[in-house]
Amino acid sequence: MKFFLGPLALAALCLGAASCSLRQPAPVTQSYALEVPTPPAGPAGAKSINVLPFSAAPAASDLMLLYRADELRYESDYYNRLLAPPARILTGEMRQWLSASRAGTVREPGAPLASDLVVQPRLTALYADYRDVGRPRAVIAMDIALIARDGSGARQLFNRPYRREVPMREVSPSAAADGWGRGAGQIFAAFARDLRQAAP
Repeated sequence: MKFFLGPLALAALCLGAASCSLRQPAPVTQSYALEVPTPPAGPAGAKSINVLPFSAAPAASDLMLLYRADELRYESDYYNRLLAPPARILTGEMRQWLSASRAGTVREPGAPLASDLVVQPRLTALYADYRDVGRPRAVIAMDIALIARDGSGARQLFNRPYRREVPMREVSPSAAADGWGRGAGQIFAAFARDLRQAAP
């Protein structure tokens, strides 16, 4: 993958090549949060839920923001990053979201009691789509499996792909991070509806 240099970064590099000394400080990187909107509380679910840590596809695992430039080319942005690996962020966000939505009782990691349901999520895509810069989109996709556990053992209720392409207000790292957060919230809402139907 190639590193993406925005207009400001390119300008800084050009000025540096002309006038900077070896004593100049290293380039400054910016970090962005990935925050999922808090959902409205729904009817209280009767099941207990254990959300396993997210796994992530290689292209969706990096701190550096990822942009899709054309049909075949993706570019990593060295100067703009998430605060933590996206899988780690989304694990905490999903646990908080499901708890706030009252889809069920979300067990804390390491809780001694076994849960009725196990959520196994995988992040498969996380990038800003700039193929049409007039209509930029924040793309986020996940595969989420739901497993039921009872006295007879464990059985998979479903394993479904979820994907959202959220229109961005502008071409910028902050707009991309905001779109990913909103897209994750939409996916969590869709998954919660599926969970309530599969395990009432």
